[in-house]
Amino acid sequence: MGAYTIKRLFALIPVLFIVSIVVFLITRLTPGNPAAIILGQGASAEQIAALSKEMGLDEPVFNQYFIWLSNIFHGDFGYSYFLNKPVLGAIWDNVGPTVSLAILAQIFGVAFALLFGIYAAKHKGTIRDESIMGVSLLGISIPSFLLGSFLILLFAVQLRIFPVSGYVPLNAGLFEYLKYLVLPTITLGAIQAALITRMTRSSLLDTISENFVKTAKAKGLNERTIMLKHTLRVSFLPILTVIGESFAGLVTGAAVTESLFNIPGLGQLIVSSIERRDYALIQGAVLLITVAYVVINLVVDLLYAVIDPRVRNSYHD
Repeated sequence: MGAYTIKRLFALIPVLFIVSIVVFLITRLTPGNPAAIILGQGASAEQIAALSKEMGLDEPVFNQYFIWLSNIFHGDFGYSYFLNKPVLGAIWDNVGPTVSLAILAQIFGVAFALLFGIYAAKHKGTIRDESIMGVSLLGISIPSFLLGSFLILLFAVQLRIFPVSGYVPLNAGLFEYLKYLVLPTITLGAIQAALITRMTRSSLLDTISENFVKTAKAKGLNERTIMLKHTLRVSFLPILTVIGESFAGLVTGAAVTESLFNIPGLGQLIVSSIERRDYALIQGAVLLITVAYVVINLVVDLLYAVIDPRVRNSYHD
């Protein structure tokens, strides 16, 4: 298991290196000079040139990249001149709402999906199965901003059960915290719930047709035992793949939901940074989110190896 983990960690290095290059070049290819945006329309050419030099923008792009990369290895992700604070400090101030929203959306999605995916598989071909598949297809098809707008109109504007927008941290009270996150959680988690539901049903149906399940039935084991101890365990690998990828997608794809519900998270921070051409903040935030993405996928890969020994043994072949 240790050798498998080390090999998987080394495989991440080129991925992160390539991502750092792409993120850096994209910011430099974006039209607009950050120094000119900071100083405003009344700034002279000399003032813009002086601030550009202070920000290191007068260096060749090649040098700028290696200076940025070198600083990262020393824990310095740069400085946001717009927010007047270090990049890591700005990210830290905004990471809480995004992580809260992603975790709640994943809990909602997985709980909904496992419950209804198993139920649909057990009742394959019935109206209950088709109804669940129809709702899951709707969940995949409907855009997040449309679902979120509908939830706001119904539950916040008409029924006034939940607030229209905003965010309250957990230390303000669990009830207030959850009240502000219910609608964003459903908005963000709906697609994940739909995807995992369909994968759970499909994987279970594939496993149910295996010989070992037929043997278990022939031995007289009840249906509940077969489902929980045999079928679900074998079916869990593809389900785990979708759960891992969907969670990574929640972290990186929360920008639309955060903007719609006015949640001060990383997604909203990156969008505003792009509008201001805040190079350091864009680069730092995107790179850290990418690291989170690959780490989550690494955890999923390691769980594969824990659940199925054939995965880790394949690295010894």
